[in-house]
Amino acid sequence: MSDPVMTNRTTPAVLLFRGRGAISALIRWQTRSPFSHAALLMPDGRIVESWQGAGVRVKALADWSDIDVFDVPSMSAGQWNDALRFATDFVGAGYDYRSVMRFVSRRGASEDGRWFCSELVFAALQAAGVDLLERIAASEVSPGLLSLSPLLRPRG
Repeated sequence: MSDPVMTNRTTPAVLLFRGRGAISALIRWQTRSPFSHAALLMPDGRIVESWQGAGVRVKALADWSDIDVFDVPSMSAGQWNDALRFATDFVGAGYDYRSVMRFVSRRGASEDGRWFCSELVFAALQAAGVDLLERIAASEVSPGLLSLSPLLRPRG
């Protein structure tokens, strides 16, 4: 689904990845979803994400394959600015391994100041006043669960 992204990189969006590696396969299996990673697309075409071993970072993508792009039509430009500011304020923060383990152990876990990918995306939009899902904590949101939000619309 790369064409809409390549032609419309100035519009922020939620990105959901269909990762191909072993860890991605485990995430997809455990969460019963085609998605293994989540990030936010910034107006300059870069993404903000939380990645294992790196934590929260901003980076450019060279490969746009296996990425589904979702718009949030209800979000204003100001809300997108707030969401992206929230996420980028955490650049350098660690990866939230404890909360990821919650998906395996089914026990509650949350570590303040650390984020896993979909937790960061969900919390950033929530900080901007957009609740993608009701009655759920950010630390409980997998990439697949994000995809079920009625507020997300596939781009393209």
